[in-house]
Amino acid sequence: MDLAGSTLRDLLNLLGLTHTEISARDPETPGDGLGLVAQVLDLYGEDDATSDDLGLLIGRRGETLSSLQYLLNTIIGRAGEDAPVYGIDIEGYRRRREQTLVDLAHEIAQEVRETGDVITLEPMPASERRIVHLALETEEGVRTESVGSGDRRQVEVLPAD
Repeated sequence: MDLAGSTLRDLLNLLGLTHTEISARDPETPGDGLGLVAQVLDLYGEDDATSDDLGLLIGRRGETLSSLQYLLNTIIGRAGEDAPVYGIDIEGYRRRREQTLVDLAHEIAQEVRETGDVITLEPMPASERRIVHLALETEEGVRTESVGSGDRRQVEVLPAD
């Protein structure tokens, strides 16, 4: 954990983001990477200007945040073969995005039950598809599948057989 925190601090310093706070916690939800990551590093700005700057590290739909997380884990992975995997959340972005996806999944499930139609969601990264699949795995009357390939992979919500 010390290596992950200090490495993230070094990356932030290189980016000029020195007024930040990093705290570690155990993953709690699928959006945190529950079952996939050892710890989540929460990153917050110490002032409004830094918080605004951190928004740049989130990027469009969290793409920059995912890249930062990948970079951190690549660096940590070079330290040893059994290196743990870490998640990063900036200003609570991943929590908010997860709640948005769960709410959307339940709305779509209701529509599929009412109409019997198959609804295909927009393309999304694997971590977000996982959230949708897990949100609907116990939902009555619907099932989910991932379709497509690469960056265009999508979740389909279908009536249960």
